[in-house]
Amino acid sequence: FPASQIVTHNDKHWIYYNGYQERHGIGDRGKHGIGLATLKLDRFIGLEAQEDKWGTIVTKPFKLEGDKLQVNVVGGEFLVEVLNQQGEPLPGFARPQAAGYKSVDDLRLVPTWKNSLSTLKGRAIRLRFHLRNSKLYS
Repeated sequence: FPASQIVTHNDKHWIYYNGYQERHGIGDRGKHGIGLATLKLDRFIGLEAQEDKWGTIVTKPFKLEGDKLQVNVVGGEFLVEVLNQQGEPLPGFARPQAAGYKSVDDLRLVPTWKNSLSTLKGRAIRLRFHLRNSKLYS
């Protein structure tokens, strides 16, 4: 039985629960105890590419309002391209100009490219994430 609320502390979700040594619905539940399950911040649901195959995820077009991107990612290999609205890589932001990351586990990874993301502020863009043996979260 989980607690009614999740506690978030130091970039982790703490989920307290009460566990019994018997199945649910049994009258005398016998021995029981309180446990704690932890999960890194915002890693409830993610998209995954596995088995040494590259996978891609492309966002819908959106207006870039900031000057940096933060990505919640864990796994083998990862990089991100910046595209125009039609899905074509922008100069300085294509796959060859994108920094690649290996053995990454970061809640707030800030990807880099040959050009600065701040040059695209106010423009409509898309992102194409490339993953291998990795998980992408919010």
